[in-house]
Amino acid sequence: MVGDNPTLASAEEATGVEPLNGPPSEPQPPQHAPVVSDPTVDTVPTALQNLHSPFQGFVLALDAADTRTKNKDSVSKAGGDASYPSDGQFEDLVKSALKPEGPVRAEEIRPENVKWPEDYREVIKRVETVGEPEDLKVFKVVQGKGKAEIFAVSLDLVRDRLVGVKFPEQ
Repeated sequence: MVGDNPTLASAEEATGVEPLNGPPSEPQPPQHAPVVSDPTVDTVPTALQNLHSPFQGFVLALDAADTRTKNKDSVSKAGGDASYPSDGQFEDLVKSALKPEGPVRAEEIRPENVKWPEDYREVIKRVETVGEPEDLKVFKVVQGKGKAEIFAVSLDLVRDRLVGVKFPEQ
């Protein structure tokens, strides 16, 4: 039976054959696995919430890069030689977690080469309290044509993630 669809009804009437792809008799379950979110990894730490403009807190799960590479380029985590991601791995982390529009290019830069916004020292101290103290890395991320952001990140080895702040390049 074609139900209330007039197009299907007229096709059945004209051909004398019921359409093969009629409406489903029962609701169909989703065909994909649900996305699992871990609040201990996905939640921005309290110390990095409610920052003054232009700073915005963020977290990037280190395993997001592992799901894309699964080889020698995987980000080292706790239990091994813990290290920061390479420029390419950081690009993958940004793409998979923050879903920017357009292409992304990342490069590590020296903190002294950054034109920091006012009151940045207080914000950077907050980043260091959440991650590894005195071990801050800075990445410049260019999205599309010309829009650049600075990411100041620290490793949070307890939760296998990068934590930090981002702000538009000054």
